[in-house]
Amino acid sequence: MFTVNDTSAFSGGVEDVLRQAGVRLVSWQDVQTNQVAYDLVLSASENIDFQDVTKHTVVLPHGLGFNKFVPDSNGGGTRLAGLPPEWVLRADKATVVLSHPEQRQQLSTACPASEGRTEIVGDPTLARLLASLGLRDRYREAFGTKGRTLVVLTSTWRRDSLLGKWQSLPSRLMAELPADLYQVCLAVHPNVWSFYGPAQILWWFSSALDAGLLLLPPDSGWQAALIAADQVITDHGSLGLFAAALDKPILHTGASAEIVVGTPPDELLSETSELDRNTPLREQLDHCRSVHRPGRFHHVTDRVFAHTSEADTNLRNLIYRRLSLTPPSDALSLHRFPLPEPDLRAVTSYVVDTVGVEDGALSLTRYPAAVRPDRNGRATHVVADETERDVKILERAAAIVRDRPLDVSEAHQWVTSALASHPGARVAITATARGGLAVVRGGVVVQIGMADSHRWVFGAASVVYCCWLSGDLRDRQVLVCVGSESTSVTLTWNFAVGEAAP
Repeated sequence: MFTVNDTSAFSGGVEDVLRQAGVRLVSWQDVQTNQVAYDLVLSASENIDFQDVTKHTVVLPHGLGFNKFVPDSNGGGTRLAGLPPEWVLRADKATVVLSHPEQRQQLSTACPASEGRTEIVGDPTLARLLASLGLRDRYREAFGTKGRTLVVLTSTWRRDSLLGKWQSLPSRLMAELPADLYQVCLAVHPNVWSFYGPAQILWWFSSALDAGLLLLPPDSGWQAALIAADQVITDHGSLGLFAAALDKPILHTGASAEIVVGTPPDELLSETSELDRNTPLREQLDHCRSVHRPGRFHHVTDRVFAHTSEADTNLRNLIYRRLSLTPPSDALSLHRFPLPEPDLRAVTSYVVDTVGVEDGALSLTRYPAAVRPDRNGRATHVVADETERDVKILERAAAIVRDRPLDVSEAHQWVTSALASHPGARVAITATARGGLAVVRGGVVVQIGMADSHRWVFGAASVVYCCWLSGDLRDRQVLVCVGSESTSVTLTWNFAVGEAAP
Protein backbone atom coordinates (compact mmCIF):
# COMPACT_ATOMS: atom_id res chain seq x y z
CA MET A 1 0.00 0.00 0.00
CA PHE A 2 1.08 3.57 -0.65
CA THR A 3 0.37 6.76 1.24
CA VAL A 4 1.46 10.39 1.03
CA ASN A 5 2.53 12.36 4.09
CA ASP A 6 1.40 15.58 2.41
CA THR A 7 2.66 18.09 4.98
CA SER A 8 5.57 18.86 2.66
CA ALA A 9 5.45 21.90 0.39
CA PHE A 10 6.60 19.58 -2.39
CA SER A 11 3.95 16.85 -2.15
CA GLY A 12 1.79 18.31 -4.92
CA GLY A 13 1.26 15.86 -7.75
CA VAL A 14 2.54 12.81 -5.86
CA GLU A 15 -0.90 11.27 -5.49
CA ASP A 16 -1.49 11.73 -9.23
CA VAL A 17 1.72 9.84 -10.00
CA LEU A 18 0.72 7.01 -7.68
CA ARG A 19 -2.78 6.76 -9.12
CA GLN A 20 -1.37 6.62 -12.64
CA ALA A 21 0.89 3.78 -11.46
CA GLY A 22 -2.22 1.83 -10.43
CA VAL A 23 -1.14 1.18 -6.84
CA ARG A 24 -3.45 0.94 -3.84
CA LEU A 25 -3.47 4.36 -2.20
CA VAL A 26 -4.53 4.91 1.41
CA SER A 27 -4.86 8.25 3.16
CA TRP A 28 -2.26 9.46 5.64
CA GLN A 29 -5.11 10.21 8.02
CA ASP A 30 -6.00 6.52 8.07
CA VAL A 31 -2.38 5.73 8.90
CA GLN A 32 -2.41 8.29 11.72
CA THR A 33 -5.60 6.83 13.22
CA ASN A 34 -4.39 3.23 12.92
CA GLN A 35 -7.03 2.32 10.37
CA VAL A 36 -4.39 0.58 8.22
CA ALA A 37 -2.61 -2.64 9.13
CA TYR A 38 0.99 -2.89 7.98
CA ASP A 39 4.26 -4.53 8.98
CA LEU A 40 6.98 -2.27 7.54
CA VAL A 41 7.33 1.27 6.26
CA LEU A 42 9.45 2.20 3.21
CA SER A 43 9.97 5.92 2.91
CA ALA A 44 11.68 7.94 0.20
CA SER A 45 11.99 10.82 2.68
CA GLU A 46 13.57 11.22 6.09
CA ASN A 47 11.18 14.09 6.81
CA ILE A 48 7.95 12.19 7.44
CA ASP A 49 5.92 12.31 10.69
CA PHE A 50 7.60 9.36 12.36
CA GLN A 51 5.42 9.69 15.45
CA ASP A 52 2.44 8.61 13.34
CA VAL A 53 3.88 5.27 12.19
CA THR A 54 3.87 2.24 14.45
CA LYS A 55 6.30 0.00 12.59
CA HIS A 56 9.95 0.21 11.67
CA THR A 57 10.83 2.48 8.75
CA VAL A 58 13.43 1.78 6.08
CA VAL A 59 14.53 5.19 4.78
CA LEU A 60 15.44 4.86 1.12
CA PRO A 61 17.83 7.41 -0.38
CA HIS A 62 16.41 9.89 -2.88
CA GLY A 63 19.84 11.28 -3.64
CA LEU A 64 23.44 10.13 -3.51
CA GLY A 65 24.66 10.43 0.05
CA PHE A 66 24.37 13.08 2.70
CA ASN A 67 25.85 16.02 0.93
CA LYS A 68 23.90 19.16 1.73
CA PHE A 69 22.16 21.10 4.46
CA VAL A 70 18.50 21.99 4.05
CA PRO A 71 16.11 24.10 6.19
CA ASP A 72 14.84 22.29 9.25
CA SER A 73 11.04 22.37 9.13
CA ASN A 74 10.89 21.52 12.82
CA GLY A 75 12.71 24.63 13.90
CA GLY A 76 15.25 27.23 12.90
CA GLY A 77 18.54 26.49 11.22
CA THR A 78 19.39 23.61 8.94
CA ARG A 79 19.71 19.87 9.06
CA LEU A 80 21.65 17.25 7.13
CA ALA A 81 19.52 16.16 4.20
CA GLY A 82 18.71 12.46 4.23
CA LEU A 83 19.20 11.90 7.97
CA PRO A 84 16.12 11.21 10.12
CA PRO A 85 15.71 13.06 13.44
CA GLU A 86 18.03 11.93 16.23
CA TRP A 87 15.16 10.77 18.44
CA VAL A 88 13.96 8.43 15.67
CA LEU A 89 17.38 6.80 15.43
CA ARG A 90 17.79 6.52 19.20
CA ALA A 91 14.41 4.82 19.44
CA ASP A 92 15.44 2.35 16.68
CA LYS A 93 12.43 3.39 14.62
CA ALA A 94 14.36 3.62 11.33
CA THR A 95 17.13 2.07 9.25
CA VAL A 96 18.91 4.42 6.85
CA VAL A 97 19.95 2.89 3.52
CA LEU A 98 23.46 3.83 2.30
CA SER A 99 25.19 3.45 -1.05
CA HIS A 100 28.79 3.42 0.26
CA PRO A 101 30.65 2.60 3.52
CA GLU A 102 32.06 6.15 3.69
CA GLN A 103 28.55 7.41 4.40
CA ARG A 104 28.35 5.28 7.54
CA GLN A 105 31.43 6.94 8.96
CA GLN A 106 30.15 10.38 7.94
CA LEU A 107 26.82 9.84 9.70
CA SER A 108 28.48 8.37 12.75
CA THR A 109 30.53 11.54 13.13
CA ALA A 110 27.62 13.88 12.43
CA CYS A 111 25.10 11.96 14.51
CA PRO A 112 26.38 9.21 16.87
CA ALA A 113 22.79 7.99 17.26
CA SER A 114 22.99 6.65 13.69
CA GLU A 115 25.46 3.93 14.70
CA GLY A 116 23.84 0.56 14.20
CA ARG A 117 20.91 2.20 12.38
CA THR A 118 22.32 2.11 8.83
CA GLU A 119 22.57 -0.51 6.10
CA ILE A 120 25.07 -0.40 3.23
CA VAL A 121 23.09 -1.54 0.19
CA GLY A 122 24.63 0.12 -2.87
CA ASP A 123 22.81 2.13 -5.53
CA PRO A 124 20.28 0.22 -7.69
CA THR A 125 19.92 3.18 -10.08
CA LEU A 126 23.57 3.09 -11.14
CA ALA A 127 23.26 -0.64 -11.80
CA ARG A 128 20.36 0.04 -14.16
CA LEU A 129 22.22 2.92 -15.82
CA LEU A 130 25.23 0.73 -16.53
CA ALA A 131 22.99 -2.05 -17.84
CA SER A 132 21.29 0.48 -20.15
CA LEU A 133 24.45 1.77 -21.85
CA GLY A 134 23.82 -0.48 -24.86
CA LEU A 135 20.63 1.48 -25.59
CA ARG A 136 22.48 4.78 -26.05
CA ASP A 137 21.84 4.98 -29.80
CA ARG A 138 18.17 4.15 -29.30
CA TYR A 139 17.82 6.82 -26.63
CA ARG A 140 19.41 9.39 -28.96
CA GLU A 141 17.08 8.31 -31.73
CA ALA A 142 14.07 8.78 -29.44
CA PHE A 143 15.29 12.26 -28.50
CA GLY A 144 15.78 13.18 -32.18
CA THR A 145 19.45 13.91 -31.57
CA LYS A 146 20.83 12.37 -34.79
CA GLY A 147 24.42 13.53 -35.35
CA ARG A 148 24.22 16.51 -33.00
CA THR A 149 26.09 17.02 -29.75
CA LEU A 150 23.62 16.45 -26.91
CA VAL A 151 24.13 18.83 -23.98
CA VAL A 152 22.15 17.82 -20.88
CA LEU A 153 21.44 20.34 -18.11
CA THR A 154 20.54 19.00 -14.66
CA SER A 155 19.16 21.26 -11.95
CA THR A 156 18.40 20.43 -8.34
CA TRP A 157 16.19 22.80 -6.33
CA ARG A 158 16.61 25.97 -4.23
CA ARG A 159 18.55 29.12 -5.00
CA ASP A 160 21.98 27.57 -5.47
CA SER A 161 20.70 25.18 -8.13
CA LEU A 162 21.51 25.59 -11.81
CA LEU A 163 18.16 27.26 -12.48
CA GLY A 164 18.25 29.19 -9.20
CA LYS A 165 21.50 30.82 -10.26
CA TRP A 166 21.03 31.01 -14.02
CA GLN A 167 17.45 30.52 -15.12
CA SER A 168 18.15 31.90 -18.60
CA LEU A 169 20.94 29.38 -19.29
CA PRO A 170 18.78 26.99 -21.39
CA SER A 171 17.62 29.86 -23.61
CA ARG A 172 21.12 31.30 -23.91
CA LEU A 173 22.49 27.94 -24.96
CA MET A 174 19.78 27.64 -27.58
CA ALA A 175 20.69 31.11 -28.85
CA GLU A 176 24.46 30.48 -29.02
CA LEU A 177 24.65 26.88 -30.22
CA PRO A 178 23.95 26.12 -33.91
CA ALA A 179 20.70 24.17 -34.07
CA ASP A 180 22.04 21.59 -36.52
CA LEU A 181 25.11 20.81 -34.42
CA TYR A 182 23.78 20.82 -30.84
CA GLN A 183 20.71 19.68 -28.95
CA VAL A 184 19.93 20.93 -25.43
CA CYS A 185 18.05 18.86 -22.86
CA LEU A 186 16.91 19.99 -19.39
CA ALA A 187 16.16 17.81 -16.35
CA VAL A 188 14.58 19.70 -13.44
CA HIS A 189 14.25 18.39 -9.88
CA PRO A 190 10.70 17.15 -9.07
CA ASN A 191 10.51 19.60 -6.15
CA VAL A 192 10.59 22.46 -8.64
CA TRP A 193 7.79 20.91 -10.71
CA SER A 194 5.75 20.26 -7.57
CA PHE A 195 6.21 23.69 -5.97
CA TYR A 196 5.61 25.85 -9.04
CA GLY A 197 3.43 23.56 -11.14
CA PRO A 198 3.97 22.42 -14.74
CA ALA A 199 2.27 25.48 -16.26
CA GLN A 200 4.74 27.87 -14.62
CA ILE A 201 7.73 25.85 -15.79
CA LEU A 202 6.38 25.69 -19.35
CA TRP A 203 5.89 29.49 -19.27
CA TRP A 204 9.43 30.03 -18.03
CA PHE A 205 10.90 28.07 -20.92
CA SER A 206 8.29 28.76 -23.61
CA SER A 207 10.75 30.46 -25.99
CA ALA A 208 13.42 27.80 -25.44
CA LEU A 209 10.84 25.05 -26.02
CA ASP A 210 9.81 26.70 -29.28
CA ALA A 211 13.52 26.76 -30.14
CA GLY A 212 13.82 22.99 -29.65
CA LEU A 213 14.71 22.63 -25.95
CA LEU A 214 14.01 19.09 -24.78
CA LEU A 215 12.36 19.42 -21.34
CA LEU A 216 12.13 16.11 -19.50
CA PRO A 217 9.10 15.27 -17.34
CA PRO A 218 9.72 15.20 -13.58
CA ASP A 219 9.34 11.45 -13.15
CA SER A 220 11.22 9.90 -16.10
CA GLY A 221 13.70 10.36 -18.90
CA TRP A 222 16.74 11.74 -17.07
CA GLN A 223 18.38 8.33 -16.97
CA ALA A 224 18.14 7.95 -20.76
CA ALA A 225 19.28 11.55 -21.20
CA LEU A 226 22.46 11.05 -19.14
CA ILE A 227 23.34 7.95 -21.13
CA ALA A 228 22.61 9.71 -24.44
CA ALA A 229 24.50 12.89 -23.44
CA ASP A 230 27.77 14.02 -24.97
CA GLN A 231 28.32 16.35 -22.03
CA VAL A 232 26.53 17.56 -18.91
CA ILE A 233 26.12 20.92 -17.21
CA THR A 234 25.12 20.44 -13.60
CA ASP A 235 25.08 21.89 -10.09
CA HIS A 236 25.66 20.26 -6.69
CA GLY A 237 22.78 17.81 -7.14
CA SER A 238 23.04 14.03 -7.41
CA LEU A 239 22.67 13.88 -11.18
CA GLY A 240 26.14 15.36 -11.51
CA LEU A 241 27.53 12.33 -9.66
CA PHE A 242 25.62 9.96 -11.92
CA ALA A 243 27.04 11.83 -14.92
CA ALA A 244 30.54 11.44 -13.45
CA ALA A 245 29.94 7.71 -12.96
CA LEU A 246 28.96 7.51 -16.65
CA ASP A 247 32.22 9.29 -17.53
CA LYS A 248 30.63 12.35 -19.12
CA PRO A 249 32.47 15.66 -19.66
CA ILE A 250 31.07 17.99 -16.98
CA LEU A 251 30.72 21.72 -16.44
CA HIS A 252 28.95 23.29 -13.47
CA THR A 253 27.20 26.54 -12.58
CA GLY A 254 28.95 27.29 -9.30
CA ALA A 255 29.42 26.09 -5.76
CA SER A 256 26.71 26.11 -3.12
CA ALA A 257 26.57 27.18 0.50
CA GLU A 258 24.31 24.17 1.07
CA ILE A 259 26.99 21.64 0.27
CA VAL A 260 28.79 19.70 2.98
CA VAL A 261 32.49 20.44 2.69
CA GLY A 262 34.59 17.46 1.66
CA THR A 263 31.72 15.35 0.34
CA PRO A 264 31.86 13.85 -3.18
CA PRO A 265 29.75 16.62 -4.80
CA ASP A 266 32.07 19.21 -3.25
CA GLU A 267 35.06 17.37 -4.68
CA LEU A 268 33.40 16.98 -8.09
CA LEU A 269 32.76 20.71 -8.36
CA SER A 270 36.37 21.45 -7.45
CA GLU A 271 37.55 19.02 -10.16
CA THR A 272 35.42 20.55 -12.93
CA SER A 273 35.18 24.01 -14.48
CA GLU A 274 32.50 26.55 -13.73
CA LEU A 275 30.63 27.87 -16.75
CA ASP A 276 31.52 31.53 -17.26
CA ARG A 277 28.53 33.62 -18.29
CA ASN A 278 30.84 36.37 -19.63
CA THR A 279 32.48 34.10 -22.21
CA PRO A 280 30.87 32.56 -25.32
CA LEU A 281 29.31 29.30 -24.20
CA ARG A 282 30.14 27.22 -27.25
CA GLU A 283 33.86 27.76 -26.75
CA GLN A 284 33.59 26.51 -23.18
CA LEU A 285 31.52 23.46 -24.10
CA ASP A 286 33.83 22.45 -26.93
CA HIS A 287 36.92 22.92 -24.77
CA CYS A 288 35.40 20.82 -21.98
CA ARG A 289 34.82 17.90 -24.35
CA SER A 290 38.26 18.22 -25.93
CA VAL A 291 40.15 17.99 -22.63
CA HIS A 292 38.01 15.29 -21.02
CA ARG A 293 39.82 12.04 -20.32
CA PRO A 294 38.04 8.75 -19.57
CA GLY A 295 38.19 7.76 -15.93
CA ARG A 296 39.02 11.23 -14.62
CA PHE A 297 36.21 11.09 -12.04
CA HIS A 298 36.80 7.58 -10.71
CA HIS A 299 38.40 8.85 -7.51
CA VAL A 300 35.18 10.80 -6.81
CA THR A 301 32.62 8.17 -7.77
CA ASP A 302 34.55 5.47 -5.91
CA ARG A 303 33.51 7.37 -2.77
CA VAL A 304 29.82 7.20 -3.75
CA PHE A 305 29.09 3.81 -5.26
CA ALA A 306 29.77 0.39 -3.76
CA HIS A 307 28.21 -3.05 -4.18
CA THR A 308 26.50 -1.74 -7.31
CA SER A 309 25.84 -5.11 -8.93
CA GLU A 310 24.34 -6.49 -5.69
CA ALA A 311 22.34 -3.39 -4.72
CA ASP A 312 18.90 -4.78 -5.66
CA THR A 313 19.55 -8.04 -3.85
CA ASN A 314 20.94 -6.25 -0.80
CA LEU A 315 17.85 -4.06 -0.57
CA ARG A 316 15.50 -7.02 -0.97
CA ASN A 317 17.34 -8.93 1.76
CA LEU A 318 17.09 -5.95 4.11
CA ILE A 319 13.33 -5.69 3.58
CA TYR A 320 12.75 -9.41 4.10
CA ARG A 321 14.93 -9.39 7.19
CA ARG A 322 12.92 -6.54 8.68
CA LEU A 323 9.76 -8.54 7.93
CA SER A 324 11.29 -11.63 9.61
CA LEU A 325 10.87 -13.55 6.36
CA THR A 326 13.26 -15.65 4.31
CA PRO A 327 14.27 -13.91 1.07
CA PRO A 328 13.45 -15.72 -2.20
CA SER A 329 16.29 -17.77 -3.58
CA ASP A 330 15.86 -16.70 -7.19
CA ALA A 331 18.07 -13.96 -8.62
CA LEU A 332 16.54 -10.58 -9.32
CA SER A 333 16.21 -9.41 -12.93
CA LEU A 334 17.87 -6.13 -13.83
CA HIS A 335 15.68 -3.97 -16.05
CA ARG A 336 17.11 -1.40 -18.41
CA PHE A 337 15.49 2.01 -18.55
CA PRO A 338 12.73 2.25 -21.18
CA LEU A 339 12.97 4.33 -24.32
CA PRO A 340 11.85 7.88 -23.55
CA GLU A 341 8.77 9.41 -25.14
CA PRO A 342 9.74 13.09 -25.23
CA ASP A 343 7.43 15.94 -26.15
CA LEU A 344 9.41 17.42 -29.03
CA ARG A 345 8.28 20.72 -30.52
CA ALA A 346 9.12 21.34 -34.15
CA VAL A 347 11.29 24.41 -34.70
CA THR A 348 9.31 26.69 -37.01
CA SER A 349 11.82 29.46 -37.69
CA TYR A 350 15.56 29.99 -37.91
CA VAL A 351 18.01 32.88 -37.99
CA VAL A 352 20.50 31.85 -40.67
CA ASP A 353 23.94 33.28 -41.38
CA THR A 354 23.81 34.76 -44.88
CA VAL A 355 26.70 33.34 -46.92
CA GLY A 356 27.57 32.81 -50.55
CA VAL A 357 27.96 29.66 -52.60
CA GLU A 358 31.59 28.53 -52.60
CA ASP A 359 32.83 25.75 -54.89
CA GLY A 360 29.28 24.71 -55.56
CA ALA A 361 28.38 24.36 -51.87
CA LEU A 362 26.43 26.43 -49.37
CA SER A 363 27.16 25.77 -45.69
CA LEU A 364 24.34 27.04 -43.49
CA THR A 365 24.63 27.89 -39.81
CA ARG A 366 21.18 28.17 -38.23
CA TYR A 367 19.90 29.27 -34.84
CA PRO A 368 16.32 29.04 -33.56
CA ALA A 369 14.62 32.41 -34.03
CA ALA A 370 12.42 31.91 -30.95
CA VAL A 371 15.32 32.75 -28.60
CA ARG A 372 16.38 35.87 -30.51
CA PRO A 373 20.00 34.90 -31.21
CA ASP A 374 22.48 37.77 -31.37
CA ARG A 375 24.79 37.26 -34.34
CA ASN A 376 27.10 40.18 -33.37
CA GLY A 377 26.80 42.12 -36.60
CA ARG A 378 26.91 39.13 -38.96
CA ALA A 379 24.61 39.24 -41.98
CA THR A 380 21.62 37.00 -41.32
CA HIS A 381 18.18 36.22 -42.63
CA VAL A 382 15.13 34.65 -41.04
CA VAL A 383 13.40 31.62 -42.53
CA ALA A 384 9.96 30.98 -41.01
CA ASP A 385 7.41 28.25 -41.49
CA GLU A 386 3.90 29.36 -42.41
CA THR A 387 2.74 28.00 -39.00
CA GLU A 388 5.10 30.23 -36.98
CA ARG A 389 3.08 31.65 -34.07
CA ASP A 390 5.24 34.67 -33.26
CA VAL A 391 4.07 37.59 -35.42
CA LYS A 392 7.32 39.51 -34.84
CA ILE A 393 9.33 36.63 -36.28
CA LEU A 394 7.05 36.47 -39.32
CA GLU A 395 7.47 40.21 -39.84
CA ARG A 396 11.28 39.76 -39.87
CA ALA A 397 11.23 36.70 -42.12
CA ALA A 398 13.07 36.94 -45.42
CA ALA A 399 11.61 33.60 -46.52
CA ILE A 400 8.25 31.96 -45.79
CA VAL A 401 8.20 28.16 -45.98
CA ARG A 402 5.61 25.43 -46.35
CA ASP A 403 6.96 21.91 -45.81
CA ARG A 404 3.81 20.00 -46.78
CA PRO A 405 4.02 19.13 -50.50
CA LEU A 406 1.61 20.61 -53.05
CA ASP A 407 1.22 19.91 -56.74
CA VAL A 408 2.78 22.51 -59.02
CA SER A 409 -0.34 24.57 -59.72
CA GLU A 410 -1.34 24.66 -56.05
CA ALA A 411 2.29 25.44 -55.16
CA HIS A 412 2.34 28.48 -57.44
CA GLN A 413 -0.89 29.76 -55.91
CA TRP A 414 0.47 29.27 -52.40
CA VAL A 415 3.83 31.00 -52.90
CA THR A 416 2.16 33.95 -54.63
CA SER A 417 -0.37 34.26 -51.82
CA ALA A 418 2.32 33.89 -49.13
CA LEU A 419 4.33 36.81 -50.50
CA ALA A 420 1.20 38.93 -50.67
CA SER A 421 0.37 38.07 -47.03
CA HIS A 422 3.90 38.77 -45.76
CA PRO A 423 5.05 42.07 -47.27
CA GLY A 424 8.44 41.90 -45.52
CA ALA A 425 9.40 38.57 -47.08
CA ARG A 426 11.54 38.30 -50.19
CA VAL A 427 11.03 34.58 -50.90
CA ALA A 428 8.19 32.11 -50.49
CA ILE A 429 8.80 28.42 -51.03
CA THR A 430 6.80 25.22 -50.71
CA ALA A 431 7.67 21.58 -50.99
CA THR A 432 6.34 19.66 -53.96
CA ALA A 433 6.19 15.96 -54.67
CA ARG A 434 9.67 15.90 -56.25
CA GLY A 435 11.29 19.04 -54.91
CA GLY A 436 10.01 22.53 -54.36
CA LEU A 437 8.72 25.71 -55.95
CA ALA A 438 9.73 29.22 -54.91
CA VAL A 439 8.87 32.72 -56.00
CA VAL A 440 11.05 35.77 -55.39
CA ARG A 441 9.38 39.13 -54.85
CA GLY A 442 9.08 40.67 -58.27
CA GLY A 443 7.68 37.51 -59.82
CA VAL A 444 10.71 35.30 -60.55
CA VAL A 445 9.71 31.63 -60.16
CA VAL A 446 12.33 29.06 -59.17
CA GLN A 447 11.96 25.33 -59.66
CA ILE A 448 13.91 23.32 -57.07
CA GLY A 449 14.92 19.73 -57.53
CA MET A 450 15.77 17.91 -54.30
CA ALA A 451 15.13 14.67 -52.49
CA ASP A 452 13.21 14.52 -49.21
CA SER A 453 11.70 17.94 -49.77
CA HIS A 454 9.82 17.91 -46.47
CA ARG A 455 13.14 17.93 -44.56
CA TRP A 456 15.12 20.20 -46.85
CA VAL A 457 12.70 22.95 -47.82
CA PHE A 458 14.10 25.24 -45.07
CA GLY A 459 17.60 24.81 -46.46
CA ALA A 460 16.38 25.35 -50.02
CA ALA A 461 14.77 28.62 -48.93
CA SER A 462 18.17 29.89 -47.74
CA VAL A 463 19.78 28.77 -51.02
CA VAL A 464 17.27 30.74 -53.06
CA TYR A 465 17.56 33.80 -50.81
CA CYS A 466 21.38 33.82 -50.71
CA CYS A 467 21.63 33.41 -54.50
CA TRP A 468 19.05 36.15 -55.06
CA LEU A 469 20.78 38.50 -52.62
CA SER A 470 24.12 38.04 -54.39
CA GLY A 471 22.51 38.48 -57.81
CA ASP A 472 23.64 35.01 -58.90
CA LEU A 473 20.53 33.75 -60.69
CA ARG A 474 22.16 31.01 -62.76
CA ASP A 475 20.59 27.61 -63.19
CA ARG A 476 22.85 25.44 -61.11
CA GLN A 477 23.27 22.60 -58.66
CA VAL A 478 24.23 23.46 -55.09
CA LEU A 479 25.31 21.15 -52.29
CA VAL A 480 23.51 22.37 -49.18
CA CYS A 481 25.21 21.52 -45.86
CA VAL A 482 23.54 21.87 -42.45
CA GLY A 483 25.30 20.37 -39.48
CA SER A 484 26.57 16.90 -40.36
CA GLU A 485 24.06 16.42 -43.19
CA SER A 486 23.98 17.57 -46.80
CA THR A 487 21.86 17.26 -49.92
CA SER A 488 22.04 18.35 -53.54
CA VAL A 489 19.61 21.07 -54.69
CA THR A 490 19.06 21.99 -58.35
CA LEU A 491 17.84 25.51 -59.12
CA THR A 492 16.03 26.45 -62.32
CA TRP A 493 15.35 30.18 -62.43
CA ASN A 494 12.54 31.85 -64.43
CA PHE A 495 10.65 28.58 -64.41
CA ALA A 496 7.42 28.59 -66.40
CA VAL A 497 4.72 27.08 -64.23
CA GLY A 498 3.03 25.54 -67.24
CA GLU A 499 6.06 23.32 -67.88
CA ALA A 500 6.45 19.80 -66.45
CA ALA A 501 5.81 19.75 -62.73
CA PRO A 502 8.91 19.48 -60.55
